[in-house]
Amino acid sequence: MAENAHKSLFKKLTAIPYLLVLLALLMPLANVSCNDENIVAEPNLYELASGLDLETSLKEPAIGILHKMQNGNPAALEKFKEAMPHFPKMEPVTALYAVLIGTVIAAVFALFTPLGSIAMGMITMVAMWFFLAQLGQINANMGIPLLKVEPGPGIHAASFMILIGTAMNLASIIRPIVEEIKARRAAKKKS
Repeated sequence: MAENAHKSLFKKLTAIPYLLVLLALLMPLANVSCNDENIVAEPNLYELASGLDLETSLKEPAIGILHKMQNGNPAALEKFKEAMPHFPKMEPVTALYAVLIGTVIAAVFALFTPLGSIAMGMITMVAMWFFLAQLGQINANMGIPLLKVEPGPGIHAASFMILIGTAMNLASIIRPIVEEIKARRAAKKKS
């Protein structure tokens, strides 16, 4: 009976890494740097999902360049508006809420079906990295070769938490199999 309680506790603990993903995504999802030196923006998943205001999110020297462009280079401003119609405000990326929902589902599935939890965790992690690649593509389409989008600490921490949850789920799947094999061997030795 104590062993069943231990297994139940382990399953509950398996949900924790997935829930920690929600906190990890408070850290920057991406680092946007200028000339490979200065980080000019560090948006987290929640900011990107709800819509980012470049006026408040950008750091120097990018904010200064943005203001100069708005005042003195209407052609460049029109190029930006092709990629971002409400420039300097980015459209909300509501699809990112699916990452959050997928993370919560992976945590809930950890209590009932470890295999389902693994699947949801992996899908969520792939979706985060796919979005980051898309963010880099959007940056490339804007035609500013000086800006570079790289993974931020938030996506690394979230991926690490998902991998920990996956390992815990695998342990809860493999452990009963190993115990059954040991029980069969012990039964064979007795007979």
